[in-house]
Amino acid sequence: MRALLARLFDDAALCPPERAPVDETLPAYREAARDPVTGRLLCPASRFAELRTRLVPEDLLDLVLVADTGIDELPEALDAVRAEPRVRPAAVEVGVPEDADQARAVAVTLARLPPGVPARIEVRPSPGWRDALDRIAAARDHGASLGAATGAVSAAFISACAARDLRFTCTDGTGGTHGGGPGFLNVLLAAAHAAAGEPDVQPALERTGDAGLAADLRALPDDAARAARRLLAAVGVRDLRASRTDLRHSGLIETPDTGEDRCP
Repeated sequence: MRALLARLFDDAALCPPERAPVDETLPAYREAARDPVTGRLLCPASRFAELRTRLVPEDLLDLVLVADTGIDELPEALDAVRAEPRVRPAAVEVGVPEDADQARAVAVTLARLPPGVPARIEVRPSPGWRDALDRIAAARDHGASLGAATGAVSAAFISACAARDLRFTCTDGTGGTHGGGPGFLNVLLAAAHAAAGEPDVQPALERTGDAGLAADLRALPDDAARAARRLLAAVGVRDLRASRTDLRHSGLIETPDTGEDRCP
């Protein structure tokens, strides 16, 4: 399970719509960062100055900078992050307008990205989105460190990324494995099926029952688990504690006597 779950959860608590207080998010992330399933902290550029005032000397946070202030302001925001030794910039995440032709908007975004910066480009489920993925994949093939992102994961999006061998991240809108829409167990299983070349991953997203989903994930061979995670880079979650608890309840991670979580 280690290959499947390592650094799966990015902490999206600071991002809309919740925009949790930094004073709550930062201590929770510090505690969760000891867990091997915890990945990076997502921080909107508009909130980085606030985050910086709450850092302590011992911090060394892996950070994804979300370009909510716009692509034009991104270089200045990146300079501020790079000047802070208590964070390590892992990537930037840039969204394109929902009402724009996605292919054209992505082309403009790619042309204006600061050079040499690993980036996730959020593609909306709007006209041109498949062509937008083509553009991201083409830039990736020319040496850029790029992946796709979505806030509305779907079978079509997962399959399209798999067809282009394009890594993606998504946001778990349910905050766990329950609620309206696919949870992260469903997304993991769909990614595994897509990476294996299955043409339709919709049944995996529609599955219910954590025990059955967990059993199928546990049964994946190591090479299939690694292939799934080569496709699915991370899932952004609103509540790290709740998501880790869901993993424990599903039996995919254990809680030893130390009180920390580990992958079995």
